[in-house]
Amino acid sequence: MRKLPFFAFALLIAACPGDRRTDVSQSGPAQTSTTTRNPQAVPENSTAMNPVTPPQTSMPSTRAASSASAPIVDVQLTEYEIRMPDSLAAGPQHFRIANGGKQTHNFAIEGAGISQKLASDLPRGDTTELSVNLPAGTYTVYCPVDGHRGKGMQRTIVVR
Repeated sequence: MRKLPFFAFALLIAACPGDRRTDVSQSGPAQTSTTTRNPQAVPENSTAMNPVTPPQTSMPSTRAASSASAPIVDVQLTEYEIRMPDSLAAGPQHFRIANGGKQTHNFAIEGAGISQKLASDLPRGDTTELSVNLPAGTYTVYCPVDGHRGKGMQRTIVVR
C-alpha cells in the first residue's frame, strides 16, 4: 500500500520542469530591427523608393515607348535651368526627370505635333519618368510652373 503514494510522488516529480534548461528561442515573439540612420530603411522617408509617376491614363504616350530599346534621357531640373542633351535621336525616348532644385518644378515638351507634360508637379528631390515617341523636329522643353519659363527655365532641343 505504501508503494502507490511513492509511485504518485515519483510521477509528480518527473512531470515538473524544475531547473531544466529549455530552448527559449522558439517560444518568444519574432525579433525585428528598425534603423533610423538610413532614411531609405523606412519607405515613408524615401522618395527614391517611391518615385512620383503620373498615372498611365494621363500620359498620352504608350508604355511600349519605354521598352528596353528606348534610350534613357536624364533631365535635371534646377532653379530656372533644364539640364539635358541638346539633341536626341528620333523615335521612342524615355525621360528620367529629377528635381534637383529647391522649388517644385514640372517638365513639358512641345513641337512636331507633340505636346506633353508631367501629370503633376515634381517636389524637390523627387524623380519621375515620361516616355514619348518623338518624330524628327525642333522641340521646346520648359517648366510650366508659375512663371519659371519666363525666368529662363526653357530650352530648345533638336530631334534627328
